[in-house]
Amino acid sequence: MNNEAGVAAATALKTIVDCGPEGAQTFGFAEAGAAFLQGKTAMFLDSTQFAGQVNDPEKSTVVGKVGWAMHPAGVRQASQTGGFGIGIPANAQHKEAAFLLMQWLTSKKADKLIALEGGNPSRFSTHEDADVNAKFPHMKLFGEALRYADPDWRPIIPVWGKINADLGTALSKVLTEDLDIQEALDGVAERTRATMEDAGYYIWQ
Repeated sequence: MNNEAGVAAATALKTIVDCGPEGAQTFGFAEAGAAFLQGKTAMFLDSTQFAGQVNDPEKSTVVGKVGWAMHPAGVRQASQTGGFGIGIPANAQHKEAAFLLMQWLTSKKADKLIALEGGNPSRFSTHEDADVNAKFPHMKLFGEALRYADPDWRPIIPVWGKINADLGTALSKVLTEDLDIQEALDGVAERTRATMEDAGYYIWQ
C-alpha cells in the first residue's frame, strides 16, 4: 500500500477532496451524500443504494440533473461490492419457514417489487426489466457495472477491519493535517506487517 501506486492513489484522493466543498476533508458517507443531494458537489461515488434518493424531490435538489457512468477503467475495470446478506441461524426455531422467506425475497417477483420501491435488486434480469428502468433509468447501467464487480476487492481475512481502520485514520491525517503521504503510508504498511505477523500469516519453514 506504500508503493508508487499507493502514493499516487492517495495523492489523487487529496486532490479531489481539496477541490470539494468546505469541510469535505472530514466528510463521512452521510455528509458526502447530503452535499451531493444539495447540489454542492459535482460527483458522488458510492453504493447503488444511494441512487434511489437522487430523484426523490423530498430529499434531493438535483432531481433530473444527474447522469450515471461506469467506474473509470484504470489497471482494470472493477468496482467493489458490499451489502447485506440473508441467512438462517443454526439455532433458528423455524428453519423451513425462514428458507421459504429467503426464496420469496430473492424470487423474480419480489426482486422487481423491491427495485420498484427504490431498493437494490439482486438479479441481472431485474436490472434489465423495462418497468424498473422506466422508473429508474440508471438500473440498466448498474446491472452492467455489477458484471465487473469484484468481491475480493479487499483481503477476506479477520484482521482486515483493523488494517482498514488504520488506513482510514492515516488518510484522514493526510487530508486534515497535511501529513506527508509517503510517511503516512509507510506507517500503515509497517503496522500492517506487524498485525499480519501477530495473526500468523507470515510463517516460513
